[in-house]
Amino acid sequence: MPDERFPRSTPRQREKRRDSRSGLPLIAVQSLSCVVIILIALVMRFAGGEAFQQLRQSFSESLMSNSLMATLSALVDQNTGKGEETDPTTTAPAGETTAPSETEPEDTGTEPPSGETDGDDSTAVTTAAMGGQDLDVTEKKAFYAPEGATFAPLKVNAAPARPLENGTVTSYFGYRENPTQGGESFHQGLDIAAEAGSSISSLFFGVVTETGANDSYGNYIVISHGNGLEVLYAHCSQILAAKDAVIRAGETVARVGTTGDSTGNHLHIEVRLDGVAYDPADVVPLEWYA
Repeated sequence: MPDERFPRSTPRQREKRRDSRSGLPLIAVQSLSCVVIILIALVMRFAGGEAFQQLRQSFSESLMSNSLMATLSALVDQNTGKGEETDPTTTAPAGETTAPSETEPEDTGTEPPSGETDGDDSTAVTTAAMGGQDLDVTEKKAFYAPEGATFAPLKVNAAPARPLENGTVTSYFGYRENPTQGGESFHQGLDIAAEAGSSISSLFFGVVTETGANDSYGNYIVISHGNGLEVLYAHCSQILAAKDAVIRAGETVARVGTTGDSTGNHLHIEVRLDGVAYDPADVVPLEWYA
């Protein structure tokens, strides 16, 4: 009667034991081969010569077939100081920026139109109208805006109402030749020539915070639109809204004139955020008055 204390092995178990025993010599042979190859490489390394350089080149080419290994290889070359020198004029990879060349800075102020007309005298007078309270400039064609103004873009999450039904832009935000005083100056707003008495509408919903008159702006009105945003309308012939009045977007608040420091009937618009003047073209689409 067979002894049941020692269960018989199955054919599959016997096969696994044979495979494990046959795999040991294979591992030993592979390990020995690796050791031999390493020893040969070390001998060739210390001996030097073309044979080692060829072996190194072949090994490098095999590494370069894998992008990850290529990256590691490049890092090793950089750390050891044996990598190829990089041409400083090479284009930077995508996503990186390069420092601008030290050239004369460009004028970031927008130049006004040339003023050419089709011969109509009324058009010539209208497009020449401009003015405003410019900032003094200490350096001609400075790259940055002077204190109190900025070239940074302004984003407003509300669609503006049309401030004038019709008009033509005569002077843009930025550096310009002062139209009344002469010399270089910085225009803080946008000038739009229009017929005298034309209705001036509020760009957005807001509250009138100030009305008044001075030698530069003439008759002006300031409307606050919240979060530090204010819009000034200057050179008006008449102010129609009172201080503290609540104004709807598109509501008439004044009429076009040429009061103050002005060369003709036009609307001067200034857009300020926390007291800093921004380009009104970020708020008023210029195609409205092209």
